[in-house]
Amino acid sequence: MPQLQILRLRSNMFSGHIPDNLTCIVSLHYLDISGNNISGNIPWSLSDLKAMTTVISERTAEDYNFEESIPVIMKDQKRDYNFQLYKLLVNLDLSSNSLTGHIPEGISLLIGLTNLNLSSNQLMGEIPNQIGNLKHLESMDISYNEFSGAIPSSLSALTSLRHLNLSYNNLSGPIPSGPQLQILDNQMYIYSGNPGLCGPPLSRNCSANDGQQSGLEDMNHMSSVYLGTSIGFVVDLWIVFCTMLMKRTWRAAYFQFIDMIYDKVYVQVVVRWARLMKNAQDDAP
Repeated sequence: MPQLQILRLRSNMFSGHIPDNLTCIVSLHYLDISGNNISGNIPWSLSDLKAMTTVISERTAEDYNFEESIPVIMKDQKRDYNFQLYKLLVNLDLSSNSLTGHIPEGISLLIGLTNLNLSSNQLMGEIPNQIGNLKHLESMDISYNEFSGAIPSSLSALTSLRHLNLSYNNLSGPIPSGPQLQILDNQMYIYSGNPGLCGPPLSRNCSANDGQQSGLEDMNHMSSVYLGTSIGFVVDLWIVFCTMLMKRTWRAAYFQFIDMIYDKVYVQVVVRWARLMKNAQDDAP
């Protein structure tokens, strides 16, 4: 069905992987398979969805005719879009499944996207910096996953962005500054559930956080040094002890060396003591 424009399979019990041959549907600009049990990785081939790699203008949108309004989950709200607005909506919703792996960098080629929802999966890794290429993105939700690393500064280049949700991941580091990110609503909600993030709008200070982290790293480093030195001393001591225990000649030479050192020290102490006593007697009246 290469002319299929809308594919909504949400809230069913579908399982398995996302099929690669979805890219054969060249007119598909709305894909919603959320609320199922789809597993596996997000295939790189999704970047070949032709209708999502172009920006739909008012002129080209005349080819998309729908007589009824259709409910769409966007910006954390359920809204009814009539065909006049719906024909301009480019949607990729894979939320509430069991997807794993990373976000493929090729997703940045879908420059026509207006809504991207990958929330409530098991995705991990860093958010690709190329996400900033999606200039027409109005809503992005990747909450409730296992993303880590820093928030890419390219997010501040999404001038059309009106809704962002990065909550409940393992993101860390300073929150990027930028006029577009600062005008978003519910600032605290966007970043909640990421204990490693710092900087405005959060109350956690990045410089203090970095200093504490540096101190912890120094403490761990010193502990490693002390542990390594102690282990090396014990190992060397046991090597010497075992060698002397097995080699009789080495053992005899060792004790002779100790006796010689003892005699030299004893003689030096006696001589110095005698000199001190003699000097004391000479100084006496």
